[in-house]
Amino acid sequence: MALRKIAYLVFVFPVIISIVFGGYVLSDVLGQPDRQLNMWQFKFKTEPSQEGDQDIRILNLHNSYSTSIPLDLTVRVNNTAFDCGDLYITVYDLNKSPKQVTVQNAYFSQCFVENNSVLPIGDVFSYVIDKPGSYQAEAEMKDKTNQNSIRVTADFKVP
Repeated sequence: MALRKIAYLVFVFPVIISIVFGGYVLSDVLGQPDRQLNMWQFKFKTEPSQEGDQDIRILNLHNSYSTSIPLDLTVRVNNTAFDCGDLYITVYDLNKSPKQVTVQNAYFSQCFVENNSVLPIGDVFSYVIDKPGSYQAEAEMKDKTNQNSIRVTADFKVP
């Protein structure tokens, strides 16, 4: 019987004291202004879902950007019918109705088949969005004759 009391004193009592003391410290910290409990602190860089033609994809686009990090976008086109066509990359501000163009760049005569290149060739679409909100990136590729086009869009946020 004495052995059981010693086992409780040595093993169970410190656990109970640790839980009580930890609860007290946590409640004191959370009671301070501008404090919150964030137990899931992992930051995953995931790419937003892209809607549109499967022959064109926006690369290097994340779900969210800070106001100081530039969008550095490239595009992959898998349809050879659009070789040497024109690429248009547009970012829309979704906070306004109807959506407003924030920035747009055009890249002409993008011949990608020979070297299996990402577009724009020898360049990167780079732009810093300094206003928080919801945005949409759109990439559109037109063929040489401007008769056909493929398009993809993806939404992202700037908190």
